[in-house]
Amino acid sequence: MAANVSFTVGVFGGIKAADKCMYDEHKYDIMKEKLEMDYWKKYGKPEYIQGNLHKSAMNEGEFYVTYLKESNPHESMEDRVYKVI
Repeated sequence: MAANVSFTVGVFGGIKAADKCMYDEHKYDIMKEKLEMDYWKKYGKPEYIQGNLHKSAMNEGEFYVTYLKESNPHESMEDRVYKVI
């Protein structure tokens, strides 16, 4: 029983330590931006929703149109849903 607990704690601790050492938020943002751009290029842009301008992680000082991130999701949800009711 103690070996199982020790093994579980060691694996979990090792994964957390590796994540802390190797995680780079800037690279992760670049990856998400590339994935979104490639997806919309392959399948076409949405017809019924408007995109939001978001600061580009790939090109400093530029913006790109995203359909997944919202600038202020709580207020825009109120505008879209609750004012219609």
